[in-house]
Amino acid sequence: EIPYVAGPPGIGKSDIVAQVADDFGLKLLDVRLSQMLPEDLTGLPSLDVKSGKAEYNPFSTFPMVGDTIPDDYNGWLIFLDEMSSASEEVFAAIYSLLLGHRVGGKAVHPKALIVAAGNRATDSAIARELPDTLISRMLPATMEVSSNDWLMWATDPKTKSHEGVVDFIKKYPDLLNTTVDASKREELETFPTPRGWGKASKIMHFHEKVGMKSRVTRKDAAGIPIGQGNSALPVTAPIHALLEAAVGMAAAKAFQEHYDEAISLPYPWEIAQSPSSARIPNNTIGKAKLTADLADFFIGTQDQSRDAILVYMNRLEAEQAGLFVQMLIEKLGDTSSDRRMIQNVKKRLNVTDINVPSADPDGLGL
Repeated sequence: EIPYVAGPPGIGKSDIVAQVADDFGLKLLDVRLSQMLPEDLTGLPSLDVKSGKAEYNPFSTFPMVGDTIPDDYNGWLIFLDEMSSASEEVFAAIYSLLLGHRVGGKAVHPKALIVAAGNRATDSAIARELPDTLISRMLPATMEVSSNDWLMWATDPKTKSHEGVVDFIKKYPDLLNTTVDASKREELETFPTPRGWGKASKIMHFHEKVGMKSRVTRKDAAGIPIGQGNSALPVTAPIHALLEAAVGMAAAKAFQEHYDEAISLPYPWEIAQSPSSARIPNNTIGKAKLTADLADFFIGTQDQSRDAILVYMNRLEAEQAGLFVQMLIEKLGDTSSDRRMIQNVKKRLNVTDINVPSADPDGLGL
């Protein structure tokens, strides 16, 4: 049977189908029915000279019986997207594919699965109600937004979601998706959707990439860093405008306030002076950025300040302690003194799940 996933724009219908294809090793064939003509589905006729009869020849869009399964795949997933935006002629042409898995009278490959999706007629989209003849040929289901499910997806490194966006939705899950009546919105006014937050992630990655290139760490007369090292810059006016375009005015303002507060961090040299009382950031993104700053500071400072940094790191969660050690491993060399330092840091921070080469690999008592 063929599932049909319905729901408002921007909630991740296409992303879920793509993830299913990836999970099962299927090559995704994205067929946008709103852009199709009937002949794209039935194929073009040609004359068989021997029989004197015409037959339809399917386009290469669809894998047919006899086609070779692509290397590294188990088959195909034909994704009939934007079905509710298709023309009536395309509706009629799609019947044989939905009911008999046939295109132009010829069988689709048995290893080609089919799934369809579309917006609902009530979603302020270019969409219409599907006729009963189509609905009865599929298994329709309405997709709803779940912040818990979205966060589970967004925390997967493969999604490359920005940690600030993820942290914001953890704190304000109701802002993941906000339905606003189209009649009450200004023209071109946007609102929060999972798709919009995906755009926001890309915008913030760009913001931090540009900010890191332009940021210069300043030092005082004694050579003590007075800049924020790896910390990000506050959201600028152009970036805020892009965020508004992605998730709407109210959500963009709330996100900027959350993000700017998260990166308002104590300086490493301040922490070295008062490790037991220095402020701890109140969210994940701030802790992660401060940990990166402290790792750089730790490498470039002296033993007394290093000891103070470890006192402070012990006040943070195990996740930050592990990140701190990992950053030291990546930034330090591979001398016996470097390995000895990392082993000592691991012991002080009670980090046991990161492998570090022995500080004395040759057993020389170093």
